Amino acid sequence: MQEADENKCSGCAKLEREVSDLRKQVAELTRKLEEKSRAQKRQAAPFRRSKKTGEKKKPGRKGGHEQESRPEPTTEQIDRTLEAPVDVCPQCQGTLEDVVTHVQFQTDIPPIQPTVTQINVQVGYCPCCQVRVQGTHPEQTSQSLGAAAHALGARAIAFATDLKYRLGMPFRKISDFFNTAFGLNCSASGLCRATQRLAHRSQDILECLKLQISCRSVVQADETGWWINGASCYLHVFGVDDIVIFQVGDRSHNIALDVLGANFQGLVVCDGYVGYDIFQTARCNAHPIRRVRDLLESATCEQPTLQEIQILLRDGLALRDRREELTPAGYQRLVTMHKRQFADWIKANHEHANDSIGRLARHLGKYEEEFLRYLDDPKIPATNNFAEGLLRFAVVLRKIGCCNRTERGVRTFEVLSSLLATFRRRGLDFADWVIDFMTGSGPKYVPPDLLPPGFQSKILLTS
Repeated sequence: MQEADENKCSGCAKLEREVSDLRKQVAELTRKLEEKSRAQKRQAAPFRRSKKTGEKKKPGRKGGHEQESRPEPTTEQIDRTLEAPVDVCPQCQGTLEDVVTHVQFQTDIPPIQPTVTQINVQVGYCPCCQVRVQGTHPEQTSQSLGAAAHALGARAIAFATDLKYRLGMPFRKISDFFNTAFGLNCSASGLCRATQRLAHRSQDILECLKLQISCRSVVQADETGWWINGASCYLHVFGVDDIVIFQVGDRSHNIALDVLGANFQGLVVCDGYVGYDIFQTARCNAHPIRRVRDLLESATCEQPTLQEIQILLRDGLALRDRREELTPAGYQRLVTMHKRQFADWIKANHEHANDSIGRLARHLGKYEEEFLRYLDDPKIPATNNFAEGLLRFAVVLRKIGCCNRTERGVRTFEVLSSLLATFRRRGLDFADWVIDFMTGSGPKYVPPDLLPPGFQSKILLTS
């Protein structure tokens, strides 16, 4: 009896040790999973060098790329020519032989001196209307007098806008740069107010862009975290090849309705965000591929099951790339086979014992048709990487610019960032447009190429 009790105690102790070892293993795997998840959310995560492996990235282009250099200027572009002669050796003072002349070009920025313009503004009083009347000049960018009589010109405002809302430079650094490089003395608050006035006057152009993007058949969308005076919100982007619109708000479908309109008949290419379910959508395949990769690295799920869906997702992208190589009938046969295999995996794992795999299968099943739409129409992209790329600059701004502090700052950011990105996509000069928009007599018009289809005449802007 005593021997049986000892064996029983020995078995219990062994079981306790095994349970303890399993708990330690689960704790270690959980710690690694949390560390991996946190690392992926950091700004530098995709580019950070691993400390464990010590891997080093060789600087410069990868092998196989053609050499790239600045183009040689034409004869008309050369302003002056200098000679760099050499007759004797600087070491022994011997006469040189076989002297050959090589050509080198050097391009520099000339010294920049700000242009100061004095405008004599006449102000009078009308005894009939009993109102104050102030004269204006076509080159004026501001009607302020008195303490605010020294205003910035249109070109300076355009450069400040580009530096702030595209390159992410704070206004205080822009002010210091203008003073150092151009001798243009201005304050950070003055630059801020000038860009706010530009955004207010350009608001109607953003509305025209919304009208135009709502007529497109395929629009890509994405969102990222944003802050307004410390309160959490989201920055949304809607983009096509030549139109980019940024909008700040909550994570609901109201933002998409405001940009695209309730009658939008096109297709939205997005991630798994449910806010776009009010429209016809195509879902990004890169997101489930990354999700499967993270699950595989966590080592807490069945590897063969995840590897099967990983192969299916990648096979779909490979099939898309072979569209032109195959006959229409052959391609359609492979697409049908791929869709059937995709549906079979979802059905087999919809109620999987592992909760992570089950959630993945249910998510893929909810948007099964949307995930595979790119195989039926070559105009539909398989991912929303284009929209994610449009938001990369905003991620940098979020780190160095603290997002926005006021609602007016939000509206300014939305208008100017959208215009800058759109002009850049269309190859238009933003500075030239600002100069034309803020100066010159007569009413201000929307550039014709920014109007939606069907508009034959220019729309008068109200400011």
